[in-house]
Amino acid sequence: MVEMIDNRVDGGVHTEVWNRLTAALHRPVQALASDPQLMALDVVVVVTAYSFALLLHLEAAVTATQLGTLGRFLPIAVVVHVGAHIAAGSYGQVWREAGIRDAQAMIAAGAGATTLLLVLLDPLPAAPSVVVVLLGGVTTMLLAGGVRFRTRLLARPGSGCADDATRVVLVGSVEVARLVIQQMQHVESPWVPVAVVNGHPDHWGRSMHGVPVFGPLGVLADVARRYDVDQVVLTPSRGDRDTILHAADQARVAGLTAKILPTVDDVMRSRPQLRSIRDLSIDDLLGRREIRTDMLAVQALLTGRRVLITGSGGSIGSEIARQVAVCGPERLVLLDHDETHLHDVMAVTSGNPVPVLIDIRDTAVVDRLFAEEAFDIVFHAAAHKHVPILERFPSEAVLTNVLGTDNLLRAAVRHGVRHFVAISTDKAINPTSVMGATKRLAEQLLLHHTPEAGRYCAVRFGNVLGSRGSVIPTFLRQIERGGPVTVTHPEMTRYFMSTEEAVQLVLQAAALTDGGEIFMLDMGDPVRIMDLAERLIFLSGANPGTIPIAITGIRPGEKLTEELVSAAERELPTPHPDIRIVSSAAPDGAALELAVAELGELAHRHDHAAVAGLVFRMTADDPRSTMTEVGS
Repeated sequence: MVEMIDNRVDGGVHTEVWNRLTAALHRPVQALASDPQLMALDVVVVVTAYSFALLLHLEAAVTATQLGTLGRFLPIAVVVHVGAHIAAGSYGQVWREAGIRDAQAMIAAGAGATTLLLVLLDPLPAAPSVVVVLLGGVTTMLLAGGVRFRTRLLARPGSGCADDATRVVLVGSVEVARLVIQQMQHVESPWVPVAVVNGHPDHWGRSMHGVPVFGPLGVLADVARRYDVDQVVLTPSRGDRDTILHAADQARVAGLTAKILPTVDDVMRSRPQLRSIRDLSIDDLLGRREIRTDMLAVQALLTGRRVLITGSGGSIGSEIARQVAVCGPERLVLLDHDETHLHDVMAVTSGNPVPVLIDIRDTAVVDRLFAEEAFDIVFHAAAHKHVPILERFPSEAVLTNVLGTDNLLRAAVRHGVRHFVAISTDKAINPTSVMGATKRLAEQLLLHHTPEAGRYCAVRFGNVLGSRGSVIPTFLRQIERGGPVTVTHPEMTRYFMSTEEAVQLVLQAAALTDGGEIFMLDMGDPVRIMDLAERLIFLSGANPGTIPIAITGIRPGEKLTEELVSAAERELPTPHPDIRIVSSAAPDGAALELAVAELGELAHRHDHAAVAGLVFRMTADDPRSTMTEVGS
């Protein structure tokens, strides 16, 4: 047994030694196969460098004996230097893309080879002097580096660009611009950088890799004319909305198209790629910052739960469905009264969601659904939302937004739903439209119906980018037709959020609620609708002035500017920087129920004038007094 073990050990040792020897012999063969021309150049470099060193040291008075000594030494020097390059991985590289690490490896190979040759001087029977070896080693290192880095050292700015390359000016972060210029100059690029425009005075009048830097941002149009620029490429820092907007406006004035790179934070995690340059989007021009979500809290809320999403075929509802589905609910029920919208959301939602085609106005059907499904969480996104239409049909707004919400809340309380999240709007603040007033009533119903142990909340936010019927798709259709683009008032402003970020914050609010809160999302800065129209025309590629903008006047129910909080409300912080609690006076429950019952009777009779009058009386500044008055 001992002998067998010894044999196995010996066999293992021999195998390991053989494998290492094979690998050691394989590396020079592989290097020769991958880069024979460069290896041959290195041989010439070593011979030339040490011959030059000997001539320089002896001031060209070289004897035959000394030449003989050098001749015997040169094969050793060639083997040592070439071996050092093999060890450093200097063969088979794309030296046009070489960087600092490659240069450091070259220096290490040269220094290591020279040191080893100095160590070998003593045992050699005949060798050049120490001075010759040192001078030859340094010269070899410089020449070998020059051979490898010649494409970088001799390249002209823009020499890597194609003949028909687009002349670009880079605007924004100089850190990103520097990295982009390097790529544009040293790869076969469709762009050639001719100027950089930056807002920081410290950089003005300087240059990066031969490309001049100008500032401030207002000089962009002049720089573009002076350098015959074809295109603007933005290199912004994260959240640098002012730079993006200013540069986009300047590009529009100069009649140039604009593209954008990822933000500096994204780029610094990996080398920027020219293929990342893309067209500007409306999200870029709105300058929304990244939303950070505590996904652990959200997943803890949703994983393994039975979830209902109403209005799931809408813009917000479908995004809620998409984000909830990836959190692994036990059962996901998607409710909508429109079969086409329900079909569409089923097609894009992962997992196995269950479709339910019902109307939340139907009290009996809603109650039966809650009894059968035993939901843990409800996201209520179903609503009528288009302001001008609902001004003409206020009864329809009440039947869905008020009575439908009341049906859902009563069923949720009756069947023990623990979490209920209602989607609200900034139009519910001091409402001037039927839509806003009905959403305000929906908020009050939620506050009234929230059970003692229930975590019920409403979440307010502004306009959603790209949602059906919103201003952006409308503008895009008008631009496609050649205009005019219709703006109701030149000074009208609105708050905008992307659908994805709005839903992220809705889910975060659902995880934060203790019950009975109205949350307001941080919507950033308001955007002038006129500016939005002009920027969308610019993004379409149309020349300035070719698509007209028509002012049509404010429509019934619209505000010039939206508000974030009413005089009767207070803002309170939450642990999340983008979510605030709006402290609102709780309504008189009995008066609210009487008023809603009266409102429902009027709505079912389609008495639009009476419905509108009652809705606005119910949402006056003091909800308790007006409820009492309405219900008396």
